[in-house]
Amino acid sequence: MPSLKNLVISISLLLLAIVTLSAFAGVPYIYSLCFLSAWVALGHLITLDDDMPGEWSNPESDKAIWHGSLFMLSVKFLVFFAIVILTLSFPGLAEFGR
Repeated sequence: MPSLKNLVISISLLLLAIVTLSAFAGVPYIYSLCFLSAWVALGHLITLDDDMPGEWSNPESDKAIWHGSLFMLSVKFLVFFAIVILTLSFPGLAEFGR
């Protein structure tokens, strides 16, 4: 489970990446957020097999690690889909950050 310090650092880096993409590439904030949330969710999906019982990140075959990883994957995809639905529902959000 990530600590509060790691969570604050991760969110700060995410916001920095979003603002940097907007400032230097002219990408609206919401599109940067969609891209980064998709990257996080797909990255977790690609490495999901490492958390399976008996695999690289779970050599003790602990079911709690496997179920926790599946839960976190579902949360990441729910956040991604929520951001995509928000973007499609409110196209005016694309005006911010240009």
